[in-house]
Amino acid sequence: MTRKNKITKEFKNYQMNSDVYKLRKEVMNLIYEVKEVYDIPRIDVRIGESKNCNTLGIARLNNNIIWIAEYTINKGIDFLRNVVYHELLHTIYGVDHDEKCPLMQSRLENILTKQECLDIFGKYANQ
Repeated sequence: MTRKNKITKEFKNYQMNSDVYKLRKEVMNLIYEVKEVYDIPRIDVRIGESKNCNTLGIARLNNNIIWIAEYTINKGIDFLRNVVYHELLHTIYGVDHDEKCPLMQSRLENILTKQECLDIFGKYANQ
């Protein structure tokens, strides 16, 4: 039985198989990257496709769960890092979009480096 908080109407979860597991592992590796620097809770990760083709990822505010679209993962590690860190800030700290912050803008305008992502994440984590 699917737990209620594992689904969202905006996103179609993929069934877990070896291919989906590999995609999920890429997202998990980025979460571990954050965990090496900041104390964050366990995060549930779902992989699938967005019902709105422009959505890269979704987070439930303050609920420690994120959904990442397969095509986001396929865009490369730096692109994916920006999306994962963004969604983590939503789901862990309840951070809203901020058009003045390059990591928390509602649209991904510029790809930030790993260090830039970690630095911005820290500003929110330490508030």
